[in-house]
Amino acid sequence: MKKQTVLKLSMVGLASVFVLSGCIQSKSCCSGTEVRTQHNQAASVVQPAQASKPELMKISGIGYGAESTFGAYTPGQRRLMAIRASKLDAYRALAEQLHGVKIDSNTSISTLTAKSDSFRARVNAVVRGARIVSVTPMADRNYETVLEVYVDKRFFEQTFIYSGSKAKIQSPESVYQVSSY
Repeated sequence: MKKQTVLKLSMVGLASVFVLSGCIQSKSCCSGTEVRTQHNQAASVVQPAQASKPELMKISGIGYGAESTFGAYTPGQRRLMAIRASKLDAYRALAEQLHGVKIDSNTSISTLTAKSDSFRARVNAVVRGARIVSVTPMADRNYETVLEVYVDKRFFEQTFIYSGSKAKIQSPESVYQVSSY
């Protein structure tokens, strides 16, 4: 019983598609200009509105790497590892600019003097589309790598909470209860 109902519904649906498509394409239902108008209206509904051109910004990251002094490495290995270190440092610098840095800090105070003060910075990001601009050997067997990526300005508005268009500047008095002494 269920199979017959499903089969009938699918046949009715298929038949209606053929009837409607035939009516739109044939000239017997309406004149040729009306058919074109209907087709153009349907095309304008299906096509999404053209978005404004993205305004691209170039973000650059510079990284540095030093050759290892470990004696078991060959000169070629030391050079390649220094280049790799400079490239990773450049990616880190780029990620810091694109996604921000999370800072953890801890300060211990005893007898109104700071006993210890520690900071930890973390970056957790994905960087896509960056290209290597240059890898430059420097003095003392160090290397410098420059990366760049083009980013739409709207990326920063969507990524960061306090962007220019979304930020609401409030006076401290409205946030905290301030009383006069």
